[in-house]
Amino acid sequence: MIKTEYMGLELRSPVIIASGPLTQNIVSLKKCEEAGCGAVVLKSIFEEQIEADVQKEIEGNADYLQHSSAEDFFASSSRDYYIDRYMKLLTEAKKELHIPVIASVCAKTMDTWIEYAERFAKCGADAIELDYYPISSNAAVAGEDVDKALLRFAEKARAAIDVPLSMKIGYKYSSLANIISSLDKIGIDGLVLFNRFFRPDIDIDKIEMSAGRPASSPDEYGEALRWIGLMSGEVKMDLVGNTGIHDGKTVVKMLLSGAPAAEICTSVIQNGFQIVGSINSFVEEWMKEHGFASIKDFKGMLSQEHMTDGWKWERTQFLKTIN
Repeated sequence: MIKTEYMGLELRSPVIIASGPLTQNIVSLKKCEEAGCGAVVLKSIFEEQIEADVQKEIEGNADYLQHSSAEDFFASSSRDYYIDRYMKLLTEAKKELHIPVIASVCAKTMDTWIEYAERFAKCGADAIELDYYPISSNAAVAGEDVDKALLRFAEKARAAIDVPLSMKIGYKYSSLANIISSLDKIGIDGLVLFNRFFRPDIDIDKIEMSAGRPASSPDEYGEALRWIGLMSGEVKMDLVGNTGIHDGKTVVKMLLSGAPAAEICTSVIQNGFQIVGSINSFVEEWMKEHGFASIKDFKGMLSQEHMTDGWKWERTQFLKTIN
């Protein structure tokens, strides 16, 4: 049995399809379910993208928007269009699918974030995943202030949202262990580790900015594995891995470190929906081979809490030269 539980939601499989192009329409969502995944995270609604699109529409209709009140009304109506479209997808997914549907929100401003999340929760989302994506480029802002802003947001979100609530965060904090512990105390139900930030590049032929490689590679799971191993036994909330998880072996590693599930995206895009079934089969066969009847039997077996040499999770340098 590869059933598991994430944020109180029963999943038939530890494989969750992460927010992305595979979860942006009902046809693809049905394929995710048919492939055997345990849950889906709808593609994030991005406040930044909405604002950019609204501004383009305003500029394209400038001749008809001579008064500021008309422009404000147009902007508000345009924003509502995007949100209503997302809610329509959420409603349709809840009607058509028989697995948990998690809504995802990525916003710039706290109030907008909370507003979107509240509306999606009321619309029937089984859980909400808040995609926290700050780039602190202001040298005048101290790291402590960045941490406080995250925790204030988490507190406000937790107070406003009744359904299970997870946050997808990055790992570049001065004390990530403290951040994870603080979010747990606030009552966040799950953490997705880690957010894979947009990576800029430069096109030296065109001499302009360009986008870096958007897809993850199979060697990127290490940081998530480390922090799940370090912290899963220290907090009540669920910690799940997200970046660089491409096969069944890596999913088993996440489970052994203490995660109840793992989010995947790139692997499905590259290999097709059949990879989900392959991962499920690998986990089942591995469990049989090692005599485990359920995921609970081995989940967290190699977390720092359960290892006599748990200090290995904290190692940052090689102790021996690799030949």
